[in-house]
Amino acid sequence: MEHTWIFDLDNTLHNAEQKIFPVINQKINHYISKELKINLDDADQLRQKYWDQYGATLEGLIKYHKINPNKFLEETHKVDNLEELVVPMPNLKNTLDSIKAPKILYTNAPNNYTKTILKKCDIEDYFDSIFSIEDANFKPKPSKISMELFLNKYKIKKAYFVDDIKENLETAHKFGLFTIWLSNHKEDPKFIDKKISQLSDLITD
Repeated sequence: MEHTWIFDLDNTLHNAEQKIFPVINQKINHYISKELKINLDDADQLRQKYWDQYGATLEGLIKYHKINPNKFLEETHKVDNLEELVVPMPNLKNTLDSIKAPKILYTNAPNNYTKTILKKCDIEDYFDSIFSIEDANFKPKPSKISMELFLNKYKIKKAYFVDDIKENLETAHKFGLFTIWLSNHKEDPKFIDKKISQLSDLITD
């Protein structure tokens, strides 16, 4: 049986940390401040707390504050100059082109944002499908519920999973997937099957 390749989006296919995340984090802080009627410093702390705890700030906002997820995603990920902020990973297209197998994108990001990033990177045609936070019923990685929804939808039995967040890969490992961690961290968790320092390390002959 052929392996499927699963890719994360932010900080895996493009460098979100460099330009996009600072903008979106600021928009999330303002959204939290407005909706919960707290100051921006407290909003920033709450955003980071829920991200650390659940893998996505949205999960905590839904659970504890009954935030409307669609409204949240619309307001926080609608960036006027988003395309100008996209920084594709080096050798991105050659890397994806070298992998002759089905490829699925599995991201905690919303669908419209994801499609914009893929279009700007000119890699839409490399992916057979996109599984966004909406497809996961707003349950983000590393949730087991999210992973079950994803694997069941595509009937995946064998796969390589590339992500920059080790907690997401820990969940994937529990479901029997081959885990590839894109990271420069020194640690070497047992649930990581392969570690790469840049995406282009995946290029095959």
